[in-house]
Amino acid sequence: ASFPRAAIQLALSSRGAMNSKLTHRLLPLSEAGVAEAGDCLEAPRGLFCLPAVVNIGVQKAGTGELQTWLGAHPLMLAHGGEVHFFDGLRPSAAMLRCGQRQRTNLRQRYARHLWHRRPLSRDNVGAAASSAMAAGAPLVRRLAYEKTPAYFDLSNPALLACAVPRAELLVMLRAPAARAISAYQMCAGHIHGKWCQASIDEAIGSALTRSASGSVPRLRRRHLSPQLKRLLTMGMYSAHLHRWLEHFDAAQMRILWLEHFKSEPFECMDAVQRFLGLPPHDYRASATRNEKGLWVIGKSKSSSERWDKTPPSPEVNATLHQFYAPWQRTLAELLRAHNLSLLPARPIPG
Repeated sequence: ASFPRAAIQLALSSRGAMNSKLTHRLLPLSEAGVAEAGDCLEAPRGLFCLPAVVNIGVQKAGTGELQTWLGAHPLMLAHGGEVHFFDGLRPSAAMLRCGQRQRTNLRQRYARHLWHRRPLSRDNVGAAASSAMAAGAPLVRRLAYEKTPAYFDLSNPALLACAVPRAELLVMLRAPAARAISAYQMCAGHIHGKWCQASIDEAIGSALTRSASGSVPRLRRRHLSPQLKRLLTMGMYSAHLHRWLEHFDAAQMRILWLEHFKSEPFECMDAVQRFLGLPPHDYRASATRNEKGLWVIGKSKSSSERWDKTPPSPEVNATLHQFYAPWQRTLAELLRAHNLSLLPARPIPG
C-alpha cells in the first residue's frame, strides 16, 4: 500500500517537522555503517529499512495481536509475520566486537532479510525530500517495525544492539504459568511434536521436582527435553530481561502484559503510541469485538486456534505458580527499578 500523505501532515502538525522518532533518513546501501534504527537503505534492486521498533517477545503472549494493532497506525510500517534473523544467527568473535566492518555487514544483511519477500518503495515508506537535513538526504516518516518473540530467549542481545543500537524494544509478557500451559497445548494439539505427546500433567510433573515437602519446585537437571526446558525457563522473565538491559538502555524498552492488552486495549495502545512518539490514532473507529467479547483489529489470530485446550489439574497448575513465584517477585523489583512497565499503575499478572 502506498504511504498516506495525510499521515505525514498529521505527524508534522502533531509532533513537529523534526521529531526524531518520526523522521529517519533514506541512505545508499553503502552507507549502512552510519545508518540508525529506522533509516532506510536504498540499492539498485530495492529499498530496505532497518526497524525503529522491535518486539522481542515472548511467545504465546499476544505479539501477533500487537503487530496487527500497530500495523493499523498510518505511520507504522509493520513487517508482518516473524523475521527470525537474530535467533538463527551464530556470531563469530569478530561480529560480537561490532567493528565498523562487522556493523555495516550486519545491518545490510538484517535489512535485506527483513524485506526480501516484501519489496518497499519510496512511496510506501513515506520518503519526502527535505532541506532541513544538512546532507540533503530524503526523510522517511514511517516507523519500520518487526517482531520475533524467539529473540527474547534465543538471540544474543549484543547482535541486535550492534545492528540497531537505538531501536526501541517492546516486550509482551503473560502470566508465566498461563503462558507455559498455552505453549504446551499448542505443541500437543497443533504442532504434534514428539516432546509434547504426554499429557500436560505428566510433562510438568516429570520436569519439576521438590527437594522437600513444601519447598519451591525446581527444574530437573536430567532427562528433560531441551524443548520442555525452554518452555519452562522462558517464563523466568527477569533473567532474560537482565541480558537485554546489559546492551540496551532501560529508556528504550517497555513491557506490556497480554492480560492488560485484552482488558484495556485502547489504554495500552495509547501508552505504546506515547512511548514510540506516535501521534494518536483512533483505534476505536476500526476495532470490533470478536466472539469472545475481546476488542480486535481485523481477524484475531487467537480465534483460529481450534486445538484441544484441556487445562492441567489443580495440583499441576499450583506447582507451576509456585515454580514461577520467586521469578515474579524479582521481575516486579526489576520493573520498578528501571521503570519498564507501559502501565506502571497496574499490578503484574501472575
